[in-house]
Amino acid sequence: MIYADTDFFLALLKPEDWLKRNAKKILEKYRGEITTSDATFIELLLLAERYGIDPIKIVSSVMALCGIEDTRYLKAAIYVKEYGLRVFDAFHAAGCGGRIISSDSVYDKLGITRIDLRNPPD
Repeated sequence: MIYADTDFFLALLKPEDWLKRNAKKILEKYRGEITTSDATFIELLLLAERYGIDPIKIVSSVMALCGIEDTRYLKAAIYVKEYGLRVFDAFHAAGCGGRIISSDSVYDKLGITRIDLRNPPD
């Protein structure tokens, strides 16, 4: 597998990018061999707004390009776009399995069971 970082995916998915042509060539040559990581998905969601790219579109496109089936990434993108969560909160929510220890009430609107760090149970 070949690891691709954020700029590769941005070059492919931004409407205009000076590296788009090169990224397309590399994609054609190495299709099916490209992978990435959590760090790339986090960075992509942080940059999506700056470049005017829909967070759900960018995440689902990268998942498809890399053959990634982990739904946490798509959940995080939905939480950012549909619920207005900040990127890191969205990733915490997507990966917590429905239960989280936090003082942040943002998780309550998602139906996540929150153990309030400010008011622990007896």
